[in-house]
Amino acid sequence: MKAAHSLPLLATCLLALAACTPANVKPGASVPTAIKAGQSWVVTRPIVAAQVLDTCSRDSPARQPDGISGYWAPSRAQIDALESRLQQLQPTIAEPTRSGRQYVGFIAGGRQLIYINAFTLPDHDKTNPAREAVRVCDGGAAFWGAVYDPQTGSFSGIATNGGF
Repeated sequence: MKAAHSLPLLATCLLALAACTPANVKPGASVPTAIKAGQSWVVTRPIVAAQVLDTCSRDSPARQPDGISGYWAPSRAQIDALESRLQQLQPTIAEPTRSGRQYVGFIAGGRQLIYINAFTLPDHDKTNPAREAVRVCDGGAAFWGAVYDPQTGSFSGIATNGGF
């Protein structure tokens, strides 16, 4: 019975996400990359991307001296590569694939990088991570961020939010 109620919600979410698909990705081939405990969304609207990077309880690329010089839309292949490496964040981040994740492609120092904004929202939360920045002040380790370099396949700038 529970699965039957989830299907309309899943279909609605997938349609909403398809509307945000970057131009270099076929509709429906975008995120969420998998239906699993942690789902992911690529944020493509610059105003929402800037809001995602405007963190209040942890460091982010927007707080760095070099700053951010622009935004770009990561491809499906780049997101798949990133997600295949999430386990590398352990033990700093416990079970990184269980978090919901927003991905923002940004340019800093002439390099195309991807910021991961990770979060755990309550089951009945009305936030739409495909269209809204998920920003939580404090909240502890359930809210974290990291920078992924698609050229090297490495992570940096791993930070969790402050305590409760």
